[in-house]
Amino acid sequence: MGKTHDLNVETLRAANISPDTLLATDFLNHYNEVAMLVDFLGSDDEISEEVLSWKPENYVDHFRHSGFRDKELAIEAYCQADSGIISRFEKACHSLDAKIFEIQQAVMKSDFDTATEIGKTLFDHIGQINGIIIGNAPGTPDDEPDHDHGISQSDIDSLFS
Repeated sequence: MGKTHDLNVETLRAANISPDTLLATDFLNHYNEVAMLVDFLGSDDEISEEVLSWKPENYVDHFRHSGFRDKELAIEAYCQADSGIISRFEKACHSLDAKIFEIQQAVMKSDFDTATEIGKTLFDHIGQINGIIIGNAPGTPDDEPDHDHGISQSDIDSLFS
C-alpha cells in the first residue's frame, strides 16, 4: 500500500490513532460487543446466537468492513507500525480470541455459568490490548498475571463516542 495520507501527529490524533503505535482504538469495538453480550448469556437465545456468530477478525479486515470514518488512514498507519508492536498486539488479540472461543464452546453446551466465568476476564484482555494500542503496555494478561490491566468505564465510554 503506497502512502496516501499524512501521518502527522494531529491527523492521527484526530482519527483516534495513536501517534506512538500507529494503532486505532476503534479496533476494540470488535471485542467490546461480544464482551458485553456475555453478561446476558442464558437470558435470551438471541444473545447466545450473537455470541456464537462472533468470529475473529484481524485489524485490517476489521477496518475494511467497518464504518470507521478514517479506516483507510487506520489501515495505512497499521502497515507502517513497528513490527514489535504489531507482534505484541497480535499475540494479545490471539489470546483474547482463544478466550472467546472457550466461551463459545461453553455456550454450545448451554454451560452459561462457565461462559460467564470465562467472560469475566474479557475486559482485562481488552484493557491490555488497549494499552498496547495507546503505547503503555508491555505484554498480555497471561504474561503478567499479578498486574491489573482492566479497562476503566471512561475508557469504554470513550471507545463508543
